[in-house]
Amino acid sequence: LGWELGAEVRAALKAAVVRVAVRMNPQAVTNAAWSFATLGWEPGAEARAALEAAVVRVAPDMTRQAAANVVWGFATLGLMPGTETRAALEAAVERVVPVMTPQNLSTTLLSVLSLAVTRAVPLPACYPSLWQASFRFEESSLNRVEILMLFHAHLIHTELVGGVARGEVTFPPWIMHQAREAWMYSARDDVTVSRSVKEIASILGDLGIRNEVERLTDDGYFSVDVYLPNDDVALEFDGPSHFIKICDGGEGAAPGGVGDASRASTRKTMRTELRDMFLARRHRVVLIVPYFEFAKLKGRTVQKEYVAEKLRAAGVAMQAVNRDGEEEK
Repeated sequence: LGWELGAEVRAALKAAVVRVAVRMNPQAVTNAAWSFATLGWEPGAEARAALEAAVVRVAPDMTRQAAANVVWGFATLGLMPGTETRAALEAAVERVVPVMTPQNLSTTLLSVLSLAVTRAVPLPACYPSLWQASFRFEESSLNRVEILMLFHAHLIHTELVGGVARGEVTFPPWIMHQAREAWMYSARDDVTVSRSVKEIASILGDLGIRNEVERLTDDGYFSVDVYLPNDDVALEFDGPSHFIKICDGGEGAAPGGVGDASRASTRKTMRTELRDMFLARRHRVVLIVPYFEFAKLKGRTVQKEYVAEKLRAAGVAMQAVNRDGEEEK
């Protein structure tokens, strides 16, 4: 419904999960994990423990969609499954690999790779089989989202995964052709410049810093919110979608609740963590401006001081300019 649920409702729902998890069937477990991830809610210690116990219990009966969605739920929330939970999920995934659809396959591959590089979760033994399963599909049988997810997984594997796993897999020929083209098209054309990004670019201009908005990386794989070419600095403005909501005094919670920018969670989503890792390989420095920090700044002067401090920490030289754009003495 697009509602932002209040603290009492969130607490009641988490308590309900704890209470009924022992009786959940595979679909209910999957729906709960998928919903926490879709809403971007940290379940909290009790609800997470109850869900993990339920996953262990129902994993042998999970469908291909259920297995893929539960793995996606952990990855989206950036949660490392416990040993028993991981073993149960790996067994479930291995069982359903032969019948996975393109959606199941792309979801699972991206999820296990994301957990591997950000949470040091070992890749499942069936990991090579997941890529081998992709050979069953022609590029024309995959939709755009599936194509993009598989190329994202390919990038994670080739750039961020270390060890023997890198040499154990082969990729379908369309990965470096149609999938790569779709990814680069998305990086180039599927961009929206927010008001905050424009404001930060304007502040950089006031500080005498040459900058480019939505600049593509040299390989064309990523679009940087604001790029500082003289210093090779990538600056990203991270809005609410880049953060997991950790409220109600949960694990790692910031004070207060959702809806107040000054009280928002500071834990990044998995996708944002991966973006930062990729950009760090391509630029000298990656600077992040979280929306809840920028929203608290009242007035252009305070905003300029905030941005200048970040630039100084990154070793960027600045000159002060007046409102007319002339360098001040």
